[in-house]
Formats: sequence, C-alpha cells, structure tokens
Amino acid sequence: MINNYKIKKLKNGINLITVPVLNVDTVNTIVYFPVGSRYEEKNYNGISHFIEHMMFKGTERRPNTLLISTELDSFGAIYNAYTGKDLTAYFIKSSKDYIEKNIDILADMLCNSKFDINEINKERGVIIQEMKRYEDLPEYYVEDVFEQLMFGENDKLGQLIVGTEENLKNFTREQFINYKNTHYFGENCFICVVGNFNEEEVEKMIEDKFVFQLDGKREEYVEELRHGKKRNIDQDKPKIKIVYRNIEQAHLKMGFPGFSYFDQESYLMSLFSAVFGECMSSRLFINIREKEGLCYHISSSHDRYQDTGIFSIATGLDKTRLLEAIKLIKKELINVRDNGITEEELNKAKSITFGRMDVALEDTSNVAEFFGRQYLLQDKIITPEEKKNIINKITLKEINDIIKMVIDFNKFNLAIIGPYNGDDIEKIKEIIN
Repeated sequence: MINNYKIKKLKNGINLITVPVLNVDTVNTIVYFPVGSRYEEKNYNGISHFIEHMMFKGTERRPNTLLISTELDSFGAIYNAYTGKDLTAYFIKSSKDYIEKNIDILADMLCNSKFDINEINKERGVIIQEMKRYEDLPEYYVEDVFEQLMFGENDKLGQLIVGTEENLKNFTREQFINYKNTHYFGENCFICVVGNFNEEEVEKMIEDKFVFQLDGKREEYVEELRHGKKRNIDQDKPKIKIVYRNIEQAHLKMGFPGFSYFDQESYLMSLFSAVFGECMSSRLFINIREKEGLCYHISSSHDRYQDTGIFSIATGLDKTRLLEAIKLIKKELINVRDNGITEEELNKAKSITFGRMDVALEDTSNVAEFFGRQYLLQDKIITPEEKKNIINKITLKEINDIIKMVIDFNKFNLAIIGPYNGDDIEKIKEIIN
C-alpha cells in the first residue's frame, strides 16, 4: 500500500505532488487544471473540452499533431487527455529513462500550443462527430440525460462536457486563447508525478519547462468548491425524462441525491453500493438479472462532486419489459430501505472495497489519479491507509440509517432512452408514486 507523498509549491506557482514508487521502471506524469463544463458560462459550454483537443495540434517546436505523436511513440509512451465537469487532465506514462522527454512534451503542449485556425476549423467537425457518436450510444448518453434531469439543463453541473453544436461551430480563436490563458497558469496547475524518479531533478524540470504565457489568480468559485462549498438539491417530487429512440433495448438510469467528496456519509454510500449493485453477487445482479432474467447489465454507483453526489442504478433491457424492471428495482430499493443490509453484507462490502483499492493501486496510473485528484478537488490528501481506517470504523447502524435517508422517492429521478412517449410516463408515474 502506497502512503508516502509530498506536496510542494514550486517557484512558478505550480502545485506538485510527488509519489515515489521505486520498485517500478516507469514514471507517470499527470497534469490537472480545475476547469471543465461546470465552470463554463452557457455561451462557452464545450470550450474546455475543445481546448483539450487543441493541445495536441502543434506548438512552435513541434508544429503539428504528427510530430507530437511520433516523438511520444518513439519512446513507447502511453499518453492521452480527458475533460470532466470539474477538471481537465493530460498525462504521459513512460519508462523512467525518458522522464525529461515526458515532462518536456507535456510542458510544451500546455504552455505553447499554437491554436492554428485551420486546425481549429478541422477539429470542429471532429468534436461534433464525437458528440453525435456519443448520442448514438444510449447506454452512455443516458448518464448525461440523467444528470441534466437531476441538476437541470440550465445548471452548470447539468451542462454537457462536449458542449452544444452551436457553440462548437462558433468558437473563435480569440476565445480559445483568452479562455486558455485565463485558466492555464501556474497557480491553477496541479501536477502529480508517480514512479521511479529523482525528486530534485523532477522539481527542476517542471520549474524550468512549465512557463505559462500569463500569470493568473484562481477563481473564488474554484476555491470555494475545493474547500467544501455545499449545494442544496431542492426536490420534493419524482422527476422523469424520456428521450425517444427507436431501439430494441431500453436504457435507464435512476437515482437519488447523494454525498460529496467532503461528506463522511459518502464512505457509507460507497459501501452500500458495493453490495447492492457493484458485483456479480450483489442484490441487483442476483435478483434482477439472475432470478428474473430481465437484463444483461445492471449496476449501482455512488458518484461524487465537490458539492454534491448521486446514488444511481443503471441498466439496459428489452424494451417490452420496462415497467416490469422499474417495479422490481423499486421493490429492491424499498426492501433495503426498510430492512437495511446485514452485518455479513457490511463485512463483504469492506472486503470488496479494500481488495479493489489494493488491486487498483498496483498501477501507477491509478496512484497518480488517487493522489492528484484529491489534492486538486479537495485541497487535501487522505492516504489509502487512512481511508481503510475510516471505512473499518463504519457500523451497521450508521450505514442502514444513511440508506433510509437517501432512498426517498420524493427525490427520485429516472432517465430513459427508448421507444416511449407521454403515455408511458403516466404509467411509470403510477409505479414510482
């Protein structure tokens, strides 16, 4: 179990987290910025994700995508980037022998990208196709529909990460450069380096190479979220949203407001979810899939943001069995709300959680995410050992009390993608009310 780490503020303002793992031959460098769709004004929705794409399109030293990817491939690096609602991240994992190249390429891309107008115009079409591909995958798209339903389409947390087609077609080069310079600067940059490296050498490389064009000051809203600002989800009746698709398999996601990164109750909900729907011996899997044969996939999860969270259930099933599925899932929810889980299930949930943590942290990529995300989003780090100690102290009464609190059908949300209409909504309302 990895518990050693160091946090240091460098001269260029960068927040550096180093986690030595000396029994590997690799180094994983991941760079985070607290910028994503939840920080965007409506007319800027999608710009964080678009900028992420543009970082791979060329710098003065490496003028195009091919030169960047060819150099990375030449030393066997694994590299990519992603944008979420609350962050954007870029990473390179390489042999420890290429750590300088690893850091140099990341710094060059993030500090010196050209934002060539021809590349911008080409990438518009690429991202629009990415959006449409995602919409054509209902098992994934239903997640966005669900969060729009829960938070509201006009709420920043309900906005799509990819943005809107209108915005994607109309963003200007000037908007990209201004937005990038507003959010990509030393104090707003969090770098986590994990693996086999010399700490002093890494610090010097990052100080020398990460030279952003402008200094900046972190937004007050970002700081408020990093220190536990709460969100109140004001809901007193169930909500349903159906997106019509003429498909054979219906996809649905349902759930309730949960807890944030900062809430101790999130540990309780994660344990509950582990035995309720996260494994092949869970209640949902056994009772809905195995006994009833209703679906191929069904699972639960407790997902967290800095100011709120979601406990949800997702499944895909034959379009003719939708109402049956909703009835059976509701029955499982009522049963566990009224009767709780058992001591045996609580012990099983702890074993699942500890085992998964140990397995995940064998991979330095997961170690980098574990430490880097925590510091970026929570301004603190809880080590794996500390997390285990917190979880070990959780009692059966605590977890069953929190289940009763969360499973409140006045705060129930249900998103469905399938061949249904308004008449079906009325039938569903009869079941969930």
